[in-house]
Amino acid sequence: MAGGVTMSGSQTLIDEPLKVGELTAIPDDIDARLVILAGPDEGSTYVVTEPVTLIGRDKDCHVVIDDPRASARHAMVYFASGEFRVRDLESTNGSLLNGSPLTEFAFYDGDDVRCGKTVIRLLVDFKDPKPAPQV
Repeated sequence: MAGGVTMSGSQTLIDEPLKVGELTAIPDDIDARLVILAGPDEGSTYVVTEPVTLIGRDKDCHVVIDDPRASARHAMVYFASGEFRVRDLESTNGSLLNGSPLTEFAFYDGDDVRCGKTVIRLLVDFKDPKPAPQV
């Protein structure tokens, strides 16, 4: 996908292409969730089913957080080249990945991203493959 990710019409979310591979569908054997551990929406859980998940205050985001320190479109989680990645969308207050400043990095099971005062953890489980039919 060249030129960035768009949500609707000509509204661009990021101005440069994703740096790692092309966006790909999340494989059926992966069950991924974003769980809010701290902040105004603590306890909320979001199932990740799309290759791009937007996080922010904007009602058009997939994960809408009611955090005045978060930007309208604060960060995005995406699946490309067989892994989840997380990217700060040039938010006003920045983002932290496991306590370190975030630009764009791999996002692994158990990692935490902070957007404002909101802390969100990625949880990834692998579903059991379906058994082969008996002949």
